[in-house]
Amino acid sequence: PPLLINVTAHLANGDQTVILLNNHFLSLSQGEEVTEPVRTAQAAWNVDVIAELSAENPDALFVVLGDLNSFYDTLPLNTLEDAGLQHVYRFLADEERPYTYIFEGRTQTLDHIVVSPDLFDQLALVEVLHTNANYPIGAPEDNSPRRVSDHDPLVAIFDFGE
Repeated sequence: PPLLINVTAHLANGDQTVILLNNHFLSLSQGEEVTEPVRTAQAAWNVDVIAELSAENPDALFVVLGDLNSFYDTLPLNTLEDAGLQHVYRFLADEERPYTYIFEGRTQTLDHIVVSPDLFDQLALVEVLHTNANYPIGAPEDNSPRRVSDHDPLVAIFDFGE
């Protein structure tokens, strides 16, 4: 199951609750067509969790993020967006959409951040930190921040007016 993080930000104009669902959806290793129904069900489950939590805290802002093992504009991501969440990549021009993973020499986007509309309105920056995918696997004794994963971290920064 995803890691659920409930954060209360103490802002000048009052407290703001942000609830994050950090996911790692099913791998694509058996192929996209075979595994997509499971990832779509995982996305739908996140939507159900958000609906439950939103009923308890209607002013909360929501973030679904992680290695969703789905390409941009596929059914799992569309399931999240059809529920009203917005992908942070929409903040960027189409030609600026980054990659977070390289497979057989092709850049891909498997890591995503989708947020509730009110949080999207506060989006200030979207960037991928290319610290992994562009580098060969490091030696076990290498303590540098490069290649600690095969995915690059996707970063979204929000401005709460503070």
